Amino acid sequence: MRLLVSLLSACLVLCSSNAHAAAGSRCIGDDFLLHPTTLKTAKITLPVLAHFCYRDKSGDYVMYLTGSADDRHDGKVLSSKVGAYLFKINAGSTLEAKGTVSDGARGEIATVQWWTTLTELTDIDGDGLVDPILVYRLYDVSDNGEIEDDAYRGRLKIIVFHRNNKAAIRAITGGLDSDRLTTASPPYFKLPPVLKKHLERKITRMHAERQFAFGNPSPSKSKN
Repeated sequence: MRLLVSLLSACLVLCSSNAHAAAGSRCIGDDFLLHPTTLKTAKITLPVLAHFCYRDKSGDYVMYLTGSADDRHDGKVLSSKVGAYLFKINAGSTLEAKGTVSDGARGEIATVQWWTTLTELTDIDGDGLVDPILVYRLYDVSDNGEIEDDAYRGRLKIIVFHRNNKAAIRAITGGLDSDRLTTASPPYFKLPPVLKKHLERKITRMHAERQFAFGNPSPSKSKN
């Protein structure tokens, strides 16, 4: 255990504060971070689909992306339920909860997928603290029961954590301009301007690359 603690405290740096997260990233100390007892204590009940670690001036952190993984479509792992868990890794190999995300299929939404390649673990506003950004897609289902894997169908959410606060961008798309809408939760509008501009550029880039058809790069205010 002492060796494990030493490894965690001295070597737990997957992504520095100016690095970009990559799909399939692994953390030094996975024997602890992915141990069933650790996950149970952290109240993580869904399978861990990906996890990322980073260090900033406030300490070491791990982000778990989880999902029920109960569906497949064209080789993609899809889930009826997803969750994200951000923990600070304290001395003595203990995890301190810093933020969560929970979502799932309901109504017209048939299934959900984490877009891990769009995960970012960077210090965007230069305060020495990483601002984690997560993206996940919510897919509609067609009348014949097929997943509608199209840039002009379904919904998408972007989550950003900034100084222990969580903000969400919610986008609905469609075939017509009037069908598309991009909104954000109230905490988004309190983010530093440089962080909001970064997210707007991310939205613009995703739209230009036909990953998802947004209605507007600058989100309007939602009710929650």
